[in-house]
Amino acid sequence: MALALRLGQLLLLLHAALTLAIPQHRKLQADMEPLEGDTPLPETSRVRRQTVDPSTPVQETCDFGTNEDVVLCRWMNVNFTTLKWRASRGENAFWLGGPPQDVTYGDKFGGYALFETSEEADSTRGPVPFESAMLISPLQGVTRAEGVCVKYWYAIDGLSADRVRVLLHPMPNAKFVRPHTGTTNVNPDLATNPSTNPSTGTNTNTNIPTGTQQQCVNPQNPNNFFSMLDMLRDYDGSGDVVLWEARDVTQGQWKEGQLVYTYNLPHAIIVEGIPVPNGDLNRRFRGYIAIDDLNFALPSECGAFCTFEAGTCGWVQDKETDDFDWSQSRGSMSQATGPPRDRSASENGGMTGGFAVIDSSYPRRPGDRARLMTEEFQATDPNSPLCMRFWTHMHGVGIGTLRVLIINTQDRKARTIWQISGEAGKIWYQGQVPIASATPFKIAFEAEVGLSDLGDIALDDISIIQGPCPSAPQIAGNNLGDCTFEVDECGWINPGVRDRLDEIDWVRTIASENREPKTDHTIGTPQGFFMIVPKTSSLRGGDRAWLRSLTMNGSTIASCISFWYYISDPTNEPSAPSLGSLSVFVWSEDPKTGNVIFQSVWSLMNHQGPNWLYAQARVLSETSYAIIFEGAWGNSRGNGFIGIDDITIYSGDCSTLPPKATVMVGDCDFQRDSCRWVNTTTDPDFRWSYASIARRPTSILDHTFGGPLGYVFFDVFNQNANPQSLRLTSPVLRGQTVCFSFWYAAFGSGSTTSLKVLQVLPDSTDSITGETLWKLEVLAGLQARPEWKFAQVPIPASNDFRITFEGMASNGGFAIDDIKIYKDTCLIRPREANPLYKPGDENHIPGTRNADVPT
Repeated sequence: MALALRLGQLLLLLHAALTLAIPQHRKLQADMEPLEGDTPLPETSRVRRQTVDPSTPVQETCDFGTNEDVVLCRWMNVNFTTLKWRASRGENAFWLGGPPQDVTYGDKFGGYALFETSEEADSTRGPVPFESAMLISPLQGVTRAEGVCVKYWYAIDGLSADRVRVLLHPMPNAKFVRPHTGTTNVNPDLATNPSTNPSTGTNTNTNIPTGTQQQCVNPQNPNNFFSMLDMLRDYDGSGDVVLWEARDVTQGQWKEGQLVYTYNLPHAIIVEGIPVPNGDLNRRFRGYIAIDDLNFALPSECGAFCTFEAGTCGWVQDKETDDFDWSQSRGSMSQATGPPRDRSASENGGMTGGFAVIDSSYPRRPGDRARLMTEEFQATDPNSPLCMRFWTHMHGVGIGTLRVLIINTQDRKARTIWQISGEAGKIWYQGQVPIASATPFKIAFEAEVGLSDLGDIALDDISIIQGPCPSAPQIAGNNLGDCTFEVDECGWINPGVRDRLDEIDWVRTIASENREPKTDHTIGTPQGFFMIVPKTSSLRGGDRAWLRSLTMNGSTIASCISFWYYISDPTNEPSAPSLGSLSVFVWSEDPKTGNVIFQSVWSLMNHQGPNWLYAQARVLSETSYAIIFEGAWGNSRGNGFIGIDDITIYSGDCSTLPPKATVMVGDCDFQRDSCRWVNTTTDPDFRWSYASIARRPTSILDHTFGGPLGYVFFDVFNQNANPQSLRLTSPVLRGQTVCFSFWYAAFGSGSTTSLKVLQVLPDSTDSITGETLWKLEVLAGLQARPEWKFAQVPIPASNDFRITFEGMASNGGFAIDDIKIYKDTCLIRPREANPLYKPGDENHIPGTRNADVPT
């Protein structure tokens, strides 16, 4: 007894000593603690802290099973509508819907949760408050200050799919049932939730142990228990907090999502799949939202996420280069500076939470810097940069500067990628910045003290996700081209009328004033802004609109421009698609000659779908350059739409997305110039020419847009002379197997009119040295109205080469348009253009370059 008493006295003395050692802070609340690494607890305390009790969130993963045992685990459908999540697997992709493979096993047998978005609610049940499918987690307890990491994979596809959200649903009156032996049946409502096996029809989850989080205590009568679904009978969603949302179609691919949250009361997590509204025509089309590997994990598993409610979450103070440390606070003690509470509490009306802050009062002086940085990241994938989002509060007299730095861990050099200074009001606002690096790196937040001791800078709720994003607010970004268009055009301009570079102007518009799209991409609402190419009744096919960036510095390191596009025309004319095109060019000058270099890096034509779609292209220019977005209208009389949003430029040698937008050397639609195709005809009296108003073949309109201009041709009307040979030669093409395609139209009445495609050496334009790959002869008496026809020919090559069109005629000619080169092999089209083709031979032609000529 005496020993125990003496030990108790020692513990009291130790507690008193520790209490006296706590520093008295200056202006912030007394519970503010330095954010420098947390002091480790004694092992006994550590074990005690990690003891799991029923109010601790369960750390578990639902992979939704495999084979015949696909289940929803302990997640349940909220029974408001007949719209349901169900357990399915990849082999059901063309039956029930969903991706062809799951995430966990990577095969068609692995399970996932699926919501078929074309499904409609049962109208016989009367009005329903929500037209969505909701999957609710088991009851979760208090998260503690460090929070909970929720990780998952999602896929969205189809016209009827709108978005998927993760919601926090407060359940403050719920209490856990203490575990004990025995089992109990699940609430009858669960019988309709497809934990039922979709193949066998049997319920795979009919008995669940009591004491699990499926059952709760009735707060009015603690002796009665009921399921979570009973507690949700009066659910109206008003108290829910949106933790995360995704609206982008993934086109059948799985993408990873994650978040960290904290909450100090019992609650549940809801995964909500939302289809387009029931009155939308797209609701008739099949679509799906799928979820896999749904995981409640420790906050450390969510990387650089941080809410600053339990320390730095892996962010550390930089002791080598800064002057003082960031601190932790719940709220400022001065109305003149700092936030009254943390960001999430301010947003959601809560009273819990903390944030990181620099205190600018004594002994700080103007220019002092505090730096908080991550551990090392590996180099980013050029096709998959990161997007860091965070919330800042910069209220007070003499506010200094907040920066985001990328620190190269190999040479320890830091570069600023985001920076903002000065007073910003008594609000939290969100910032974001793309993160890309070709070498291992660290990310740092650096706050610099301003001119006054009332200039505190606060930081909260840091998250990092995959994929690019424009720097925001735009004045903070280091990339001149980044723009969401929510405020203005960010320096992107239309050329002046005197420049004579285009015929129409891009226009910044709000979604609510347009027939489509109904939302922008940035915020996904009718109140969002984007850029469009306007359409009027006076437009002609081929009319263009240019949008030019500010001039950017050249570099030997490639950059990537990413953006979202919307190119849609559901009313295309039946004769041929003719909406128009969207292209991206790099405009620079040759430093030696001063000549303009106009390089096409991305291009798509005509209808691409009624969705915002992602695009990216590689940009490389060692001299100063500008980027041009060109929208061009075709001759369609429909109500098509061409728009762009959320432009981001980041460092990275990325590939072109979508792949079909790739522009190869030699591609040409002849709308502006010849794309370095040159006339190599030796006779000065004959040549390949551009179609012009004054001189062009009768009755031939441009194939690209249906206008009077925009293609090349040759014509020879010299009936008393021998046929003339005319050549058009490409720039040098790389040595690789390609499929060379183009459109042609023959005209005239001569019997000797022909066209050849030859492969020649890169330093030669003489057809004598070339090999004939494609040849077409036309008969006398061509039709009065020539028609455009498609042609292609495979060109296998291991060395660089050129392509030459050789035309011959005495009373006629050929027109050529829309040359396109693909990195692939192909069949010769038309079949009779094969140099070894014999009329009437409908079978395989031995010895041909394309050994599989179609019959």
